[in-house]
Amino acid sequence: MDSWHLLEDGVYLYRDSCNVYAVRGRDGQWLIINAGTGRAAAHLPELGDVRDVTVLLTHHFRDHTAGAEAFRRRGARVFAPYGEREHLSDAQQAFRAYDHWLLYNVAWDNFAPIEPLVIERWMRDYEKTTLAGLPVEVIPAPGVSMGAVAYAVELAGPRKVAFIGELMSEPGRLARLSPFQHDYNDLMGGENALLSWHRVLAAGPVAAFPSLGEPFADLPGAVAQLRAKLERYDALRPGFAARLAEPPICGIEEVLPRLYRAKKASAETHFIIGRSGRVLALDYGYNMAGVRFSQWLTFSTRRALLHSLEALQQQTGAGRIDTVLATHYHDDHIVGVPLLQRVFGTELWAGENFADLLEHPADHDRPCLWPEPMRVTRRLPLGETVHWEDVAITLYPMVGHTEFSTLLCLEFDGHRVAHTGDQIFFLNSAGVLVPPQDGGFFSNHVYKNGIALGGYIDCVRHLRAFRPEVIISGHSRPYRPDEQIWSRLEQAATAFDDIHRSLMALGDDQVHFGLESQPAKLLPYDLHLPAGVTSARLRGWVLNPFNHAATADLRFATPPAGWQAAPVRLTLAPREKRAFETTLTVTPTARRRQPIALDLSVDDRPFGQVAEAWVTVGYDRF
Repeated sequence: MDSWHLLEDGVYLYRDSCNVYAVRGRDGQWLIINAGTGRAAAHLPELGDVRDVTVLLTHHFRDHTAGAEAFRRRGARVFAPYGEREHLSDAQQAFRAYDHWLLYNVAWDNFAPIEPLVIERWMRDYEKTTLAGLPVEVIPAPGVSMGAVAYAVELAGPRKVAFIGELMSEPGRLARLSPFQHDYNDLMGGENALLSWHRVLAAGPVAAFPSLGEPFADLPGAVAQLRAKLERYDALRPGFAARLAEPPICGIEEVLPRLYRAKKASAETHFIIGRSGRVLALDYGYNMAGVRFSQWLTFSTRRALLHSLEALQQQTGAGRIDTVLATHYHDDHIVGVPLLQRVFGTELWAGENFADLLEHPADHDRPCLWPEPMRVTRRLPLGETVHWEDVAITLYPMVGHTEFSTLLCLEFDGHRVAHTGDQIFFLNSAGVLVPPQDGGFFSNHVYKNGIALGGYIDCVRHLRAFRPEVIISGHSRPYRPDEQIWSRLEQAATAFDDIHRSLMALGDDQVHFGLESQPAKLLPYDLHLPAGVTSARLRGWVLNPFNHAATADLRFATPPAGWQAAPVRLTLAPREKRAFETTLTVTPTARRRQPIALDLSVDDRPFGQVAEAWVTVGYDRF
């Protein structure tokens, strides 16, 4: 007969499609860890005084989550990991987009509930909160999924225990190996499970409660057993054991006095230690020591984790990051900023030319956007010097890799340091990033990032004028420029323009939309309207392709019946890029992502539907 089983004082187990745990809190409050099929919901009265219930989900698998609605119908709140939003908030849309042909991504993405769950709160990594009157810590625990978490809960006593999901089923064993394989023929989830255990052990629990398997104590011993058994996988995948042996800590190394480089960040992260002991980070990207990433790029396969803090504490005494100065908006450079802002209240400083992409990413159609909006504390003017403590900072617009980037020129203690972001690199014949003395110039330009002629020439000119002692960048080690390097940079910058002028019709007397070939943009690019809202402001810009004044006519294709946007007419100066605004009217009927398009004519010459945006009505934004 189905029933709850007492495991220890205040902790009960209901055996379902997964282990469903009930933890007694204070004053009739209870925590339920995972929901299984939902059968346990009907047996809540057996627990006694049950007046308030919170369900905590560890990961998205539907043998753990499908029953959440049964608990919610009985008045429970359902909380889930933020990293599982893609699988839980709108699973139906994910299923529609799924194509099983030519499938090499073997992660268990489709083992999600087939109906969206109503999640009242998304649990954030490293969050420390009180639920049911009990202290709860959210521990990042990638393993069977990239978004999985474990929960450390402090029981009466005090006695801290960890609810670990599928990180282990019993000492040294995993309940099932298949979901730990994410890329084709790997065992990346096994690597991540061991890395996650490093964070679980650091939280100090004395016992572990798995979602599949039996509770166990002696956690360090259990992890040692799991490591030993996973190392045997090296017989099947040579090199696997060596990857398990890599330390999960992200170390730092000194570049100059007070300037340090993170050794294990995705994009290069550097730190300047202020005279006060505060820390200024130059970008803050993914932690490449504490987590392994799939080659498949979606929100659900990427995750920001704290990094470099232990090394900073040991080498400099600094235990937090106070300010991040961003070079540009790409996710691998700024993905950790929202995390830092939540944990430390970190300030974000960014150039005025791309701050809006950080604060309002859904508005823009640009590559490598991270979906979490960030608070830009200070928008820095270009070409003017500002100070962070005694560090003088001058930003220049840097167009090449992306239009939305800045060259950082930093001065402190008599040192001059320039940060070129992702603008300039050097590659050897095998296409590997190397020091400038060992490779050829690599421009790293991406047209859809926004690009223009003259961008590389301006960048090298500003660098030359600044005379940096050291140049740091986004994906290669610091180097000291000499006259030979300057000569190579100047030649390459000139060649960049010459090559593009020879390949494209970009002359003053020719009709063109610049090097990016983008006539217009619509903003917001990803527009979400709540149910019942029938109109919204639509913005954008349009570019005159002629070297003479012209009239631009903007009309809008809005396929759903009843939708329309007011046409716009603008008079443009030669080559002018001009902002515009109109009103989009929609029907109140709920609709998932629908495309609308901007149809452009300039001086009666048609250019067609040159830009698009996506509109969703009545569904929550992802």
